[in-house]
Amino acid sequence: MITVDCPAKVNLFLEVLGKRPDGFHELATVMCAVSLCDRLTLAPAKRDSFTVEPSGAAPRDPSNTVRKALAALRRRMKVPPVRVSLAKRIPSGAGLGGGSSDAAGLVRAANQRFDLGLSTPDMRSILAEVGSDTAFFASGGAALCTGRGEIIEPLSTAPKLHLVLLSPAFNNPTPEVYKRLKLNLTRRPRAVTRFLNSLGTGDAVRIGTQLFNRLEPPAFELRPELRKLRRGLESMGFAGVLMTGSGSTLFGLCADSAERRLREREVRKTGWGRTVAVTTLPFHDA
Repeated sequence: MITVDCPAKVNLFLEVLGKRPDGFHELATVMCAVSLCDRLTLAPAKRDSFTVEPSGAAPRDPSNTVRKALAALRRRMKVPPVRVSLAKRIPSGAGLGGGSSDAAGLVRAANQRFDLGLSTPDMRSILAEVGSDTAFFASGGAALCTGRGEIIEPLSTAPKLHLVLLSPAFNNPTPEVYKRLKLNLTRRPRAVTRFLNSLGTGDAVRIGTQLFNRLEPPAFELRPELRKLRRGLESMGFAGVLMTGSGSTLFGLCADSAERRLREREVRKTGWGRTVAVTTLPFHDA
């Protein structure tokens, strides 16, 4: 039996550059793994089985990303029957990448348990078949992700960041958010280089001024409550506030761990949603 943590992620920067011929969107996004994790356990078995705790936290049918990842892995490698248990802590439909991370957790766990010899690029290639941002979770850490999210450029010198996550009770269906996205051909895309320069300073205030997510306007159109929650967080004095992915989770950036503890208590008292204090995580080994 082997157990792996499957970390959530936040998007510190997300620009949509246009629509691709394959129907996906061209992205430039900076993602960081954070310390809110699902936990996946894998063991050899006589036949495949898959359980989720708590019950109903994620589908158990073939649409589940863990099962998709196992199928993608078996198209490349010989993997015997397995028993997989998934303990869900990352909310679904929240822009935190829980399903994608779980898929990567399955591949990482199988790689370790069965000595498959897969490198990080190998795992990214397999995971790209499962979803657009799934390849990122092969190594986690911080990365600039381009293409539809599957082209990964690790940011090994990214600083450790302190964040407070706010996940409201509702979720945001990603297709509905993209449906409302208005890509003006005359607009000038936000350059990711400015954000990367601010990230390199390690200064939370400078980083906070450059946080950006092109999906906020369509998400706020879909869920006007999110705009109100964002303004509420901004009033608390965070270094920066942003929605991650297509939502519905928002996060506030703090200067240090002491401020993070203080802001977490303040946000929790509001009752606006599930509140979790996290830090960004380093890369993990293949």
